[in-house]
Amino acid sequence: MDPALTAVTRHVEYWNNQDRSQWIDLFSPQMVFEDPVGSPPKLGIDAIHKSWDRSFTADRRWTLFPDKIISVGTEAAVVMVNKGNLQGRQVEITSIETFTVDQSGLIVHIRSFFNQPEDFALSSYFTPQHTES
Repeated sequence: MDPALTAVTRHVEYWNNQDRSQWIDLFSPQMVFEDPVGSPPKLGIDAIHKSWDRSFTADRRWTLFPDKIISVGTEAAVVMVNKGNLQGRQVEITSIETFTVDQSGLIVHIRSFFNQPEDFALSSYFTPQHTES
């Protein structure tokens, strides 16, 4: 298995098992999250912790289902189905996500493309911030 495919597979496994420490260990301290693309990039260790903490709360839980993974070496593109339980409501978002890993196999960059839902609210952490010009 190439490094990017290994990283994506573990990302999904640890996330779905709610194994926070193993999931956090997948990432480089130089991590860049563009989640979603169009929002300001989220950087470093702080971004890794915030991504987890804002996805798993008392009334919010997401489960990942990779529909298609295409990987080559240190990069992968994934069609990901994100199923959420948000305050008891079942929701689903399909995203296209790109992963880049460094030479040691740590994830250094994730870009997540998805349409913002209109019928429920994501955490503001996962909503593009628009500035008025």
